[in-house]
Amino acid sequence: MRKSITRSKKKRGNTIKLVVKSNELVEARYMFDVWETRFFHSLIASIDRKDEDDKVYRLWFKDIKKNFQLKSNQSYSYLREAAISMASKSVYIGWMNDKHRRGRMHRIIRFVDFLEKGQKGEGTKQQEYVDVSIDKDIKPYLLDIKKNFDPKLTRYTSYDLRNIIKLKPYSTRIYELLKQFEYKGFRTIVIEDLKEMFEIKDEYPRFSNFYQKVIVTSIDAINKNTDLRIPKDKIEKIKRGRKVYALRFMILSKSDEEVSIMRNEFVPKTLFDNVEDAEIVEEKLSEADKLFEEFQAIVVKQFGVTPTTFVKMLGSKKYSKKDIEQAINVTRRANYNQMIKSNIAGFFIKALKEGYTDTKEETKKNGRADVSIKNDKPNPKKIELQALEKKLRAEFRQKENAIIQALFIEQPQLKNFIFEELKTSRVAGYDSDKTEDENMSDPQFAGAFKNSARKRFIERFEALDDYYVPRLKKIKNAITSL
Repeated sequence: MRKSITRSKKKRGNTIKLVVKSNELVEARYMFDVWETRFFHSLIASIDRKDEDDKVYRLWFKDIKKNFQLKSNQSYSYLREAAISMASKSVYIGWMNDKHRRGRMHRIIRFVDFLEKGQKGEGTKQQEYVDVSIDKDIKPYLLDIKKNFDPKLTRYTSYDLRNIIKLKPYSTRIYELLKQFEYKGFRTIVIEDLKEMFEIKDEYPRFSNFYQKVIVTSIDAINKNTDLRIPKDKIEKIKRGRKVYALRFMILSKSDEEVSIMRNEFVPKTLFDNVEDAEIVEEKLSEADKLFEEFQAIVVKQFGVTPTTFVKMLGSKKYSKKDIEQAINVTRRANYNQMIKSNIAGFFIKALKEGYTDTKEETKKNGRADVSIKNDKPNPKKIELQALEKKLRAEFRQKENAIIQALFIEQPQLKNFIFEELKTSRVAGYDSDKTEDENMSDPQFAGAFKNSARKRFIERFEALDDYYVPRLKKIKNAITSL
């Protein structure tokens, strides 16, 4: 009996169609042609975490045509032939068994249902779809991943389908391989491994041909059409003897504004841009408009909060000017003190919503100076705790810097990679008029630089954080309570 069929629901505006794959599948051995690639990724983007294991997915030709921005001369036959071809294709995934590498071939499709050739007449357009069932062997790499998707884990690679709609098969595969390592900022790929993944091991015997026709062409397409920027002049050719053995890529992320401009999407600039059902009753600026105009330079440009998110928060009328100023001050101090482990935008949003405060904000509210009133008697216990806090914080920063320096020695290109990445960051505070050393001496840029290194090698800082962070927090709480 035919199971339930997934149909896409139309939504207003630009809808993100998320492609989520296991990293094993990203690095698997296979190569599809253009229409097979469109079919495969349209199928993956249709998966929902609530889907049953035996769900049948319906892929409409008109939707694929729209999503991939195809010309009108493309016909349903392309989708039908791709579906038929994919029904007989497999992907090769390597795995380890008792220190021995083994390989397994996985079928992707259990069955496809399509409109046969030669069908014409009334009602034919309503039949231009294929129904697809995913094979149970490939589900752990697709359906199960989507169900248990957690972006904090690195077992998965995820991206917006719009990033690959203008890419060819080689470019799509290389984009995924680089997207997988976006969080690190660089990736080294062995040439023979790449050829094996693409099933072109016997093609392009000369490296120069392979580099120009596969690598350079793909990087150009990725830079032009996706959310990644891969500097071609930073691609490092690693040699063994005289032969190029591997390629090392620097991976930079484009800002939201850059991606919107690339896709010709409207970038919100005022309070009511991109807010559904908003009505401007008066020409005069509302209080929320004024707050947006006053704080967008800090909240949007420096902290990286999207204009739409900030607009909606202000539109709720829950937050006053003082609330926003407090959240900004707390966020800045937390960033300077290396207390923000995820991202500044997220911290600020939470600080504003939950009314985060700190010692300096509390002293302002109580009408006292930051230190203590001159007439107050010194508190010996407080002085002792402050000295201990200062000592521990100095030790913490010294050891943290030692770890970062060790990373730079192990990975000579790392410092350059991070610096190049932060040049395009909205929150790092990079100043093109300053030298590298001058930028590094700026507390905001130095903090962003340190945080970037930490994000790439979280495990190297775990022991340090586990020892010092709870102790520093305990001391700070004790000082505050005095």
